[in-house]
Amino acid sequence: MNRFFTYVDPTEYEITNEGLMKACMAEVIAEAKDSGDYPMYSENDLLRSANYLYLDILNDVSQLMEAHLDS
Repeated sequence: MNRFFTYVDPTEYEITNEGLMKACMAEVIAEAKDSGDYPMYSENDLLRSANYLYLDILNDVSQLMEAHLDS
């Protein structure tokens, strides 16, 4: 998971879909603030980026589980 999170610790969030989404949103906001781009993003832009991160994580976990089951 560390490859997905640079700014926040995802273990500080509940291990649920909602908790993961909150961690993704916090990560996206922290990254935007760090880069100085935060004022340029709308709430929808941030939510969309958080959703992409969320889906990337779920896809990665799915691939790991598939590989584990195949071995």
